[in-house]
Amino acid sequence: MVLHETKIHLSKAVLLKDALTGEPVSSTIRLHSLSGGRVKRKSDGYFLFLDVKVPQFEIEAESPIYQCRRICLTSDAGEEVEEILMYPSPAYPQRSGYTAVRGKAAPGSILRCYVEDKEQSCRLINDYKKGEAEISLYLKGGAKSVFWHIREKQKKTGEYFHLKNLNEGAEVYRPGRPLKCAYRKKDTVIYPAQETAADAHGEFYLLFRELPEEKCLLHYSYENAGKEKSGEAEIIRAKENYIL
Repeated sequence: MVLHETKIHLSKAVLLKDALTGEPVSSTIRLHSLSGGRVKRKSDGYFLFLDVKVPQFEIEAESPIYQCRRICLTSDAGEEVEEILMYPSPAYPQRSGYTAVRGKAAPGSILRCYVEDKEQSCRLINDYKKGEAEISLYLKGGAKSVFWHIREKQKKTGEYFHLKNLNEGAEVYRPGRPLKCAYRKKDTVIYPAQETAADAHGEFYLLFRELPEEKCLLHYSYENAGKEKSGEAEIIRAKENYIL
């Protein structure tokens, strides 16, 4: 495996993914530990942190096309790969039809959002019990999103989750964290979602490759003063939109 040759010195293995496409990325990113040790770049988005002497350490990821990120990791000798999403910055190479969303929130806060796109939605194969480590999904058309929003059909709010082993092509996946609620397959809707972090100036930036209609309702939530707030805003396809 990718970890074998450095197993003795390995502190943590990291996999970087493009938050927009779900694809592994590495070529445009500079990754380093703020707590000592070394970083080794492997193939397909993998980075290995070697010889870190502390149990918990902070890393920084910098790139000309992604937002800078600082993340705290726990040394585990490579026992589990940490998947990290890289959020597009305004310098991200856009293609025709991409939709941008900008706004302001508290610096460092995470904004999460989704659009109800029936063509890109997925469904449960089996009921999900609260706290289970695995979830069974049917993904339409080889969907690549690593971030999703799940809710009961009759409710307006739900929860967001990451899929950790999306590229394995199975129908059973591991969420980044067990979900907080139980969901029945016949009463549940699941949509691809996006997330981003507000920078030091409180500005955030999002990109959508596709929107189902020219005008769509964006459902969003973010943390403000320790409280989770949510709202809705209309966005226009292939335009730069401002919310909040």
